Amino acid sequence: MTGTLSYNWIINKRTDLTWFILSALSAYLLVFFYAGLGWDMVAIWFFWVAFIDSPHFFGTYTRTYFDKVEFQNRKKLLLGSLGWFVVGPFILLICFLLYSAGFAGYEIPWTLLVGFFSVWAYWHVVRQHYGFLSLYKKKGKENSSLDYYIDAGLLYSGLMLPFVVFILKERESRALAESIFNPVLNISLQQIEPIVSAIVMTIVSGFALVYLLRQVQLYTQGVAVNVPKSLFLLAVVPLHVFVCYSDYALQAGLLGFGAFVTIFHDFQYHAIVWFHHQNRYKSEPDAAKKYGLSTYIAKSLPTYIGCAVFMGVLFRLLGCTFEVHPGCVPFVMTSDVNLFGNINTDKLLLGILFGLAMHHYFIDQYIWKTSKDKRLVKDLKLN
Repeated sequence: MTGTLSYNWIINKRTDLTWFILSALSAYLLVFFYAGLGWDMVAIWFFWVAFIDSPHFFGTYTRTYFDKVEFQNRKKLLLGSLGWFVVGPFILLICFLLYSAGFAGYEIPWTLLVGFFSVWAYWHVVRQHYGFLSLYKKKGKENSSLDYYIDAGLLYSGLMLPFVVFILKERESRALAESIFNPVLNISLQQIEPIVSAIVMTIVSGFALVYLLRQVQLYTQGVAVNVPKSLFLLAVVPLHVFVCYSDYALQAGLLGFGAFVTIFHDFQYHAIVWFHHQNRYKSEPDAAKKYGLSTYIAKSLPTYIGCAVFMGVLFRLLGCTFEVHPGCVPFVMTSDVNLFGNINTDKLLLGILFGLAMHHYFIDQYIWKTSKDKRLVKDLKLN
């Protein structure tokens, strides 16, 4: 007996292939711009963060704050989550109190925040990819617990374990990890990196082999093989392994790594938000009155893109103008304005920008749960 191949797309074949699967090629394109064409990584990073990455935050706002129904339904969450903007300044206040008390390690809380933020940023990307994996499983009507563990094992091992390797290989991230863990472990992370790299590659390859054998087994048993899910995994897992093991990512530094592993996530997010908006706001004749500002933003794709890019460029121009991140000539040299000890004003502003991203990560954990939101299921046409 032989099975069949099922093609249950989230939106449709062309859209899914373009935005949810093949947009992984955009990450390789950025690597080519840097390593192949020799473009400046700061310029590549600024273009990506201003025109592609930051605008996807805008998509979250149209799903929440600009939608009257969603805002009322999630008012506690949306107002309470604004507290993430003060986390950075609060951590610096703790640093100041430690400094005032004469504690030599007064910068430790800030170091821990930077480490926490960096890991959460990557985890946020991983969780979205898991979300798309779940959508493909739902569309394919999969309910096998064995396949759940195999699929999740491949995705999480293929994305999280190579990230550990990158941390051990990349100079800045390794130094940050050592400053946090060395007082306890007292080991050289650089020395153990080759061993960890080999172990990780073995584990990921093992999961990939198990996944492949499972698809063969399903097919021979007469069970439909979920092709879109397999294509998605084929796009995302090799991408993260390549970036985390690549010397090009090491040369590009943390700015390059962030762009390489996130741009695929950005395009996916923009596409799923636009699909959601078209289903939600164009299905009712009185949508503008009921939902508010989001309805007007979603009336046309140029309007949505224009608003999102305007917000992204504005935020990032403000950031580099005040020397919080690179990309343009600073108007105010905030790194020269001392607050206390080795802490300057640029860290305070950076902490606020951390809040912008962490706020997005936090809200996204709640607004895309199809298992608990029947209206979201309808808006994504999952039935």
